Amino acid sequence: MSTIPIALPQCGEPAMTRIEIYSTGSLDASAYTCNAHTAGALAAITEAGLDSQPVTLSPTVSRPCGYVHVYPTGQLADTTRPPHPPWCDRIGCDQRGRHRSIRLPVSTGHPEAVIVDVALIQVLGHGVEPMLAMTVVDSEAGSRETVLSLGQGRVLSYQVRRLLDLSKGYSGNRRPSW
Repeated sequence: MSTIPIALPQCGEPAMTRIEIYSTGSLDASAYTCNAHTAGALAAITEAGLDSQPVTLSPTVSRPCGYVHVYPTGQLADTTRPPHPPWCDRIGCDQRGRHRSIRLPVSTGHPEAVIVDVALIQVLGHGVEPMLAMTVVDSEAGSRETVLSLGQGRVLSYQVRRLLDLSKGYSGNRRPSW
């Protein structure tokens, strides 16, 4: 998140108004003001060439006068940090040093000797391609993550389908008759 390029009044008193700040049709930020500072904030926003819309603050929302929230999808957002990809679960990216999708279990619905899940991952940074992470948990070997490029993941899916087709004669590979 970034800050807006405007000096807005702030006193720290409880806010009574939320001001939506727009640039070229995009909702970029919300600024919170007390009654005494709303008119000054609206004037500063207009002077900066931005559009604004004051909205009465819900009684369930508590913000101090001067608090500003810049939306990461708006044009005032910090562009030095890459945004989250649409598939990212948005939890713990900074701690992990990478984006990660939800983990999808590879489960047949029956007990198996190993636990497997797959997820998309992407190292934090601009222009880095996502990859496929496959985590295998085995009672003897512990947990191991293998990372494949998306191209390798695609070819792996083709090869697994091919092997499954070759094993059609095996009784354990028949489709359920639901």
